[in-house]
Amino acid sequence: MYPSTIYRVVAKALITDDNGKVLVVRENDEFWSLPGGGVEHGESAEDCLQREIEEEIGIKDAQIGSITCSTSVHLDQIDTWMTWIVYKATIASSNFVVGDGVTEAKYIDVQDLKDSTDLLEKFIVETVQKSLA
Repeated sequence: MYPSTIYRVVAKALITDDNGKVLVVRENDEFWSLPGGGVEHGESAEDCLQREIEEEIGIKDAQIGSITCSTSVHLDQIDTWMTWIVYKATIASSNFVVGDGVTEAKYIDVQDLKDSTDLLEKFIVETVQKSLA
């Protein structure tokens, strides 16, 4: 028998500023994450990122680059698997207008999250480390 093959596919954007800080969004005042979200049926990951970046921080026309890393994890609290596909991306503005479940957006030094116990915040640190390797 095969284990469940149902995954929530999530496209995330790794966006850095000129100082190497990473853009993160606070989701529902709970945790930091990279901008992005779930890929809808019939939607490409790149189209998902364009939509999510506009919904979350009000920025249109993000430049979506290549995949920098991906990872899968089981989310025990909701008993499902999630696959993160992270793309390098750039945006032309830092004038964020938060929306769609986001309460804050800012650039951070990812070392500020290195001791976090939150799964998604750990993913941010791992993603940046992988992208620099």
